[in-house]
Amino acid sequence: MGLKKTNEVEKITRFKSFDEAKEVFINEHNSIDERIEALDYIINHKEIWFVLKMLHELFKTNEMKYHPLIDYAFANFGVKPKRKEDFEEMFKLLKSDNAYLRNAIIEFLKQYGKEAKAFLEELMDSEDRDIRIFAMNILGDIRFEDSINMLRRFILKEKDINALVTAIDYMGEIGDESDIKLLEALKKDIDDPYVHFAIDLAIKRISK
Repeated sequence: MGLKKTNEVEKITRFKSFDEAKEVFINEHNSIDERIEALDYIINHKEIWFVLKMLHELFKTNEMKYHPLIDYAFANFGVKPKRKEDFEEMFKLLKSDNAYLRNAIIEFLKQYGKEAKAFLEELMDSEDRDIRIFAMNILGDIRFEDSINMLRRFILKEKDINALVTAIDYMGEIGDESDIKLLEALKKDIDDPYVHFAIDLAIKRISK
């Protein structure tokens, strides 16, 4: 994430169009420096969603040679994601087979806290269990003002054991004593030793 952006003169003199920059960027025979320079031009001339879509299409597998390019893109977006298209592309990236790209999206979202609330709520309602778990991981880490209420709502309606236990684990980290009653009630309703263990551990953490 510590890569530097190219300066304005280089950006103006190196490329005359987006198509020219993209041709350099997608060519794996070019050096990392050349591809980063092209990526910088693209980032400065296209919306976030477009760049994310391009990364998704190009980097389907997790290879070390792609990491500097992925890092550079996420370190140098000049604006915050705000368009519906931005979040739609993020959602697609969370399903990528490229774990490095998935993690880059998660870290990117963590920077925006409550500004990502609506998107997180969409993830929490996803039919994909793994996406709901991603949502819990993000929610548990960004911790904005409404995180705990979103977590409570999720725990009350979640049916998948793995997603539920992920939420309970975060409840132990960000919940307060008022949540102990909720957890105890949940323990009575769900007859599963895995859930019971998670609840007991969460209550222990909250009670400290």
